[in-house]
Amino acid sequence: MSAPRLDRLLDEPLARDPAKLALACDERRVTYADLSDLERRIATSLHDARLAGERVAFLLPNSIELVACYLGCWRAGVTAVPFEYVDAPPEIAYGLGDSAARWLIVHQEKLADLARVDLAETSLERVLVVGTPATGHARFDELLAVAARDLPDVPPETLAFILYTSGSTALPKGVTHSHASAAGIVRSVLSALAPVDASSRMVVHDSVGHMGGWIEVFPLLWRGATVALERDFDPARFHANLRTWRPTIVGAHVDHLWQIVRDAGARREDFDCVATIFTGGDELPLALQQAFLERTGKPVLVGWGMTEAIWLTAARTPELIRRGYLGRPVDEVEVRVVEIDDARLGTDVADGEVGELWVRGPMVTPGYWRRPEADRAVLIDGWLRTGDMGLRTADGDYWFTGRAKQIIERNSENITPGEIEQALYRHPAVAEAAAFGVPDPDQGQVPIAYVRFAEGAGATEDELKTFLATQIAAFKIPARILAIDVLPLTHSGKIDHKALAARYAADTATR
Repeated sequence: MSAPRLDRLLDEPLARDPAKLALACDERRVTYADLSDLERRIATSLHDARLAGERVAFLLPNSIELVACYLGCWRAGVTAVPFEYVDAPPEIAYGLGDSAARWLIVHQEKLADLARVDLAETSLERVLVVGTPATGHARFDELLAVAARDLPDVPPETLAFILYTSGSTALPKGVTHSHASAAGIVRSVLSALAPVDASSRMVVHDSVGHMGGWIEVFPLLWRGATVALERDFDPARFHANLRTWRPTIVGAHVDHLWQIVRDAGARREDFDCVATIFTGGDELPLALQQAFLERTGKPVLVGWGMTEAIWLTAARTPELIRRGYLGRPVDEVEVRVVEIDDARLGTDVADGEVGELWVRGPMVTPGYWRRPEADRAVLIDGWLRTGDMGLRTADGDYWFTGRAKQIIERNSENITPGEIEQALYRHPAVAEAAAFGVPDPDQGQVPIAYVRFAEGAGATEDELKTFLATQIAAFKIPARILAIDVLPLTHSGKIDHKALAARYAADTATR
């Protein structure tokens, strides 16, 4: 099979077996011929609207339409800007404004949220609705009411998509991937998950608007596999799908894996069809790996990567003694361990010594959307500074030891403390706020927040959480929000997050 091309991703499986089932969602089924027809009609409409080189945003759940919109954009040379379906109105407004998207394709379920966004402050020229549109919006079906045409090939440097992810600053950054780097992602995922072919089957419950779901759908479609889409994870549906779809590949976050092993309906024999079970992140709790092995008889493959570059390493052998095993690089990936205090020079440390993990490979982002200062900070002479700390052993294995940055990774979702803090500041009772992450056995990490109330004001923890639900996605809402009289400061006058984390740990231990 030739190297993948994003604007022709379906060509080879279509040529081999056009009647093969490509996607299933709820009761709908589409073959590769059906999916290709949707892709080509959408692409033709986008091309005729002169959107090549522009951005089209999606606010869609896992669905056939979402996958077809990605494919149609890529075939037309349009940059896709997917938002997570759980995003709150302020997050949607920010993404639309920052990306300067010209069109938005939205599901009718999100129209109430969209009504809370001032579209006049964005670059949107057209809103198309999957389902029943509101006044002033068009129907998604209008994109399909054209005769599909062949379109010119898309240059590999063309931007394929922008994914908004939490970074080292308060506001999310748009991580870009070109057609070339996205094809690198496809290759790296298949290197990690091999073998994957037309006989493979997968049930996807991770959001395809997020890198987690992206890497589960498009590499498999290129191989001609069958993908069933779920909107979210439910343990009962998961076990039912094992029996009906008989998936050969299973991907799940840490909390999903815990739910799988704890579910009373889990049956060991249901996993007989599964060849590969994987999760993403920097480490898997040893107790979870052990519990999963005991319950299913299958080890969990751990893949290390990030939105900026995925996958990088794969830990195929289950580690049951020492935390942080990353395994070895996948094909085409180079990893270095660099002295953190000498990062600009990129001085490698010796095997066994801890440093910052740098990576290089075809799947690395070409940069952030309109963030040259961020590019300069993390992209150095072709290498990506991951912000993760680790070491390399003499036999070539890599291990994760911690983070040089303050990202909170909850169920493979990255959260910046500043996002939570800014949302809390919008509450009229909050004078100061600080957030940080703490380890959690089920979710990897969870955010915790402390707030100082304005004089004479106050709010309960539940009231603050309810307010945050209108400001940020549910996965970003802190597990605890605690009141404090005075926030500790560092010598430079900044809020001392480490001191707050120590206080929380001490209070938790006391309780």
